[in-house]
Amino acid sequence: MNRIALQESTAPGVAPHTLVDIARRTGFDSIGLRVSHTAGAEVRWHKGAGSAELAAVVEHLLANRVSVLDVGRVELGGRPNDASYRTVLDLASRLGARYVTASPVPGGGEISSAADEFARLVQDCDDYLLIPLLVPAPGSSVPTDAAALDVVRRVGGAVIVTATTDRSAFEIESQVLEAGNHLGYVRMLAEQLDRTTEEASAGLLATVPVHVPVAVGSLTPEDRHDLDTRAHRWSVLVDRMLEHPLARDRRLSLGLDGPRD
Repeated sequence: MNRIALQESTAPGVAPHTLVDIARRTGFDSIGLRVSHTAGAEVRWHKGAGSAELAAVVEHLLANRVSVLDVGRVELGGRPNDASYRTVLDLASRLGARYVTASPVPGGGEISSAADEFARLVQDCDDYLLIPLLVPAPGSSVPTDAAALDVVRRVGGAVIVTATTDRSAFEIESQVLEAGNHLGYVRMLAEQLDRTTEEASAGLLATVPVHVPVAVGSLTPEDRHDLDTRAHRWSVLVDRMLEHPLARDRRLSLGLDGPRD
């Protein structure tokens, strides 16, 4: 079954161990963490492997059988900051993450080639057994998903496919096929999930290969009020989106209505 992850972007200001608790309670297998370039990350993780948070979070992950899908973020094309760069890679490895996210610096502030720096990241990630994911940034040299895919086809690494609820299952399948072996995971947006229903979105991700994770993130994080209730609804909706129509028909014919086991 597809691994489902709850990203830190849905829960601004929530401590990592609290995010683990929320994920466990609401049906998520994994979490995504930011260890750099946010206010909270700079406070918690600025000492890197020496951060007090690290040992406690790793222990909490293991005790609750929750894994880390990805860690971010490396900024590309800005002023050199090798300490931050290495800290992200080291923490990602120590947290057991599969992916590291990287994106051009925002606001068109690139002073070097983001593509060249991503190529370096691809090589460096091999030493940490990580896969780098290139995330586009509007106004940068990698402004779109198509541009990111073009870069990873040339230098390696992978991309994230953002599947929006206004697209059809066929359109999402086409996105996944276009990314091919350069697909890291599929991302759903929490703000869109809040506005959709099971009936409207059932089977939307039914053709996503079972080895491809699905993450719930946010571009416009809202208040944390009632986060447990919302996150549980997200996990159920994503599960229903992944459910093949044959499986849905069988479940409904048997009168089964609970989330996945």
